Amino acid sequence: MRQLTGILLLLTALSAAATTALPPPEPIVHFITRQGDRLYDGDREYRFVSVNMPDALQIISNYRFDGETAEIRLRVPDEFEQRDAARTVRQMGGRVLRTFMITARQGAHPAVMFDVSKYPVVPNESALLAVDRLLQISREEGVRLLIPLIAYRSALRGDPDTYGPDFWMVGTEANLKFKSMIAQVLGRTNPLTGILYRDDPTIFGWQTGNELVIGTDPVRRHWLHDIAAYIKQHAPNQLHIDGRNKPNDIYDLYSEFADSPHIDAVSYHTYVNLPQADTPAGTLRLIQDQVRGKLPVIVTEIAMYTSPQALRALLDEVVAGGTVGAQWWGVRFHNRDGGFYKHSDRASQFEDLNWPGFSATHLDLPEIASERELLGILHDYAARISGLPPVPVTVPAAPRLLPVPDPGHISWQGAAGASSYALERASAPGGPWTRLADEVCDHLITYSTLFCDPTAGTGTDWYYRVIARNAAGDSEPSNIYGPVHTDRHWLVDDLFDGSRLDPTSNNLQFKRAYAHDAYLEDVALAQRRDPTQPGRLAYRVSGTLRSFSLTAFETHTPLKFHYRIKDGQRSELQARSIVYQEGRRTRYEFNATVYLPAGVLEIELPAQAPVGQAVGRVELSWSTDR
Repeated sequence: MRQLTGILLLLTALSAAATTALPPPEPIVHFITRQGDRLYDGDREYRFVSVNMPDALQIISNYRFDGETAEIRLRVPDEFEQRDAARTVRQMGGRVLRTFMITARQGAHPAVMFDVSKYPVVPNESALLAVDRLLQISREEGVRLLIPLIAYRSALRGDPDTYGPDFWMVGTEANLKFKSMIAQVLGRTNPLTGILYRDDPTIFGWQTGNELVIGTDPVRRHWLHDIAAYIKQHAPNQLHIDGRNKPNDIYDLYSEFADSPHIDAVSYHTYVNLPQADTPAGTLRLIQDQVRGKLPVIVTEIAMYTSPQALRALLDEVVAGGTVGAQWWGVRFHNRDGGFYKHSDRASQFEDLNWPGFSATHLDLPEIASERELLGILHDYAARISGLPPVPVTVPAAPRLLPVPDPGHISWQGAAGASSYALERASAPGGPWTRLADEVCDHLITYSTLFCDPTAGTGTDWYYRVIARNAAGDSEPSNIYGPVHTDRHWLVDDLFDGSRLDPTSNNLQFKRAYAHDAYLEDVALAQRRDPTQPGRLAYRVSGTLRSFSLTAFETHTPLKFHYRIKDGQRSELQARSIVYQEGRRTRYEFNATVYLPAGVLEIELPAQAPVGQAVGRVELSWSTDR
């Protein structure tokens, strides 16, 4: 009850603060500077509560169903996506966006910034454009960037092993390659702004790395002193943050670094606590007390599994204890192909957040309310710690409708801050417009089209548009797309429940979660209730069957398909199967080449299949019986 009351109060407060225009961004004029354990923007103390945007420089969460390897996940974010990321942080009041690292690989890759197979390392202009553009957009939105330079472990994005052996030994080839990358990045002239990276106050600071482990190893401790001096030599006006992770890598080990003239702050992540403290808030207090008066502390990652209660306790300690800033891990922005990028850290079972949080009262999915509450807490404390007024809810910008191939597959690029969308249809581009749906959310359908118009009929040309909505009101309509010719009816079932199934379906259960570890990022799935018996999804087809397709997981034992017509005749259908990961997942596709009258399509999950076999999304089309 307390959680529900808190959410209702938050929504009431946001509604009361709703307005039509987003306040102008805070101008970025000064470099952030340090005095003791405090940071300043000019003569004003600078503090923040914000978020990580791990895909802001390189997208790794493009989890398309047809991606055979991890490589398909990689791509460079475009201008729409980066604008959405920066504007999200601005709407949250976050002030500082932490990206992930400057990417590197042994060999060239279109989505990786540096080829480090040789010395000096070779830049990739198409990937570095993402940094150029994010700097330009962030400056316009009044958001600063905190950029780590390397990951401790990430073969996909680049880590010490990527640069070569003896990375931690000063003067080795791997060490010199890393320094070559740093010198090229800090000395780069942004072609979009004409500003050298090292001269751009939009950069809050450079972080030595993400979750580096230094410990008591004298080689690594020497490396840190050396690389910190190197960074400060090349970017003397920007902050350098020591990118630690575990608190026991800081507590009782940090006195020599706290006195370093080349380190401006130390970071801590909340994934584990000190033995002397049983909470992130208590751990932070102990670390903060050890460097108080000497060096600022930044919590650069608040663990994604932190509960609302623990988050409030941690942020209370941040605000009261003098910690400079704290950043939630993580938030994912809108996808240029429609919807949001979704990402769980696989085994963690906790999903990164999508702003601003959404309503889905018809779903038994507790993560929806929790997400909304967590985002509300971050928004609230961002204002508390900065001393600035809370950023009000404002009418969202107009979304952009993407090309519509048919009424069954409608998607749009969402608007930052929109909590739902309205879909409209007309028979002419000038209207009149018919409202098809009022409260369509774009966060639950992952890497697929967002809306199906089941009422479009056949033999008609239609025009579509979409409107973004939130507590402040409705956006201007999107662009209009059409004419869209309709030659068939469509049914799209994302299996949040069994409402679209025929009653002859049996032995099914519907699983819903933000983070389905073994099923990419699919939010809803159908599985057998009793795994020792076959399960059946049945769909009534009201005309001539034209096609069906579906996605399925754990398909080492293939699914079976039958079609049953009114006289009881039942025949097996042979669907084309496209298999990925040696049967871990399969896309089934069927296009009718013979006349199949009105009937029932049956999709069977065999009793012999693995317990985890599941169906994700089902699409059917049919036309009027001849």
